[in-house]
Amino acid sequence: MHIPHSESIKGIQIEKVTLGDKIWQFIRFAVVTGIIFSVSFFALNFSAYKQIFTGVLNPEAQAKAQEVLSDAAGEGTKAVNPELLLQVLPDKKDVKKSFSWIDMPIAPTDNRLVIPKLGKSIPLVSMPTDNIQGENWSELEKQIQSGLRNGVVHYPGTAKPGQYGNVFLTGHSSYYPWDPGQFKDVFATLAKMEVGERYYVYYNQKKFTYEIEKKWEVLPTNVDVLQQPTDRKISTLMTCTPVGTTLRRLIITAVQVD
Repeated sequence: MHIPHSESIKGIQIEKVTLGDKIWQFIRFAVVTGIIFSVSFFALNFSAYKQIFTGVLNPEAQAKAQEVLSDAAGEGTKAVNPELLLQVLPDKKDVKKSFSWIDMPIAPTDNRLVIPKLGKSIPLVSMPTDNIQGENWSELEKQIQSGLRNGVVHYPGTAKPGQYGNVFLTGHSSYYPWDPGQFKDVFATLAKMEVGERYYVYYNQKKFTYEIEKKWEVLPTNVDVLQQPTDRKISTLMTCTPVGTTLRRLIITAVQVD
């Protein structure tokens, strides 16, 4: 460690702080601040990053979750089992819920987004368009944040599955750990999805298949992603990125193929 130079004037010890001392103090401050920030950041977003690393730390669980939802959605060669469609996240305990089912192929009685690759089966939250029609943007934000506690939000005013337009779905990649919602990090691993892969939306007891055709990032102020084409049936998934920040939005756009 560099020791500052010192002088003695009339018995008083005076330290001289050199440029090197100032640089060293700044480096120590930056390192300590960086460590505190990093620890706090990962503590606040632990659940989300745990999901991100699940595939590396526990690939068997991830593979099993993917297999379960692939078979349930009709991607695999096995017989479709309706009870499997509502499997929970791969890093949680297995929890089974009882639902009523219609004839095969299966469709849950609630509206739901299913992403087999990520092992995700997520409730779809719809909401009224009153705040959009009245341009009450602050109330709309509160409405959406409330809806995100119960799943992924079907953005009000956007197309419904099966319609021409853009079925716009948004979910958290990470959120405050003290928030009471159960889906604070449901899109933590959304970045793993690639062009050509598929996800499914079950809506009004019908299954809609979407194939990803584009993946990119935009600024939070970019509202063009909400545009509604009149000649195509598409769907968009959106979440914040990098995980734990609101710097940008990850956008995945898919076309309805079935």
